[in-house]
Amino acid sequence: MRAGLADAALFVTGVYLCLRLIAALYRPLDLWYTIRTAYGRAFRGILGWGGTAVVLVTVLDGGRRKAFLVGMAAFLLFYLSLYALRHLVVRRPAPPA
Repeated sequence: MRAGLADAALFVTGVYLCLRLIAALYRPLDLWYTIRTAYGRAFRGILGWGGTAVVLVTVLDGGRRKAFLVGMAAFLLFYLSLYALRHLVVRRPAPPA
C-alpha cells in the first residue's frame, strides 16, 4: 500500500515538475520585451526547474525513478497532444466573399 502511494506521489511530482519546466522554457519568450533586465530571472527558472528534475532522477532508485519519469513523460505527451487536437477544435474562418 505504501509503495503504491509513494509511486503515485512521485508520478504527480513528475507531472508537476514537467509543467513547471515547460513554463520556465516559455519564460524567455514571455519576457522578451524586457530581456535585457529579466534574462537572469528567465534563465534561473530554467536552471532551477531543470536542475530539480535532474537531481530527482539521479537520487531516486530504479522503481521510484520510473514512476517519476512516467509522470513527466505523460504530461509531456498530453501537452504535445494539445497541438494536434487544436486543429480538430479550432477551425480557420472562411475567407470573406
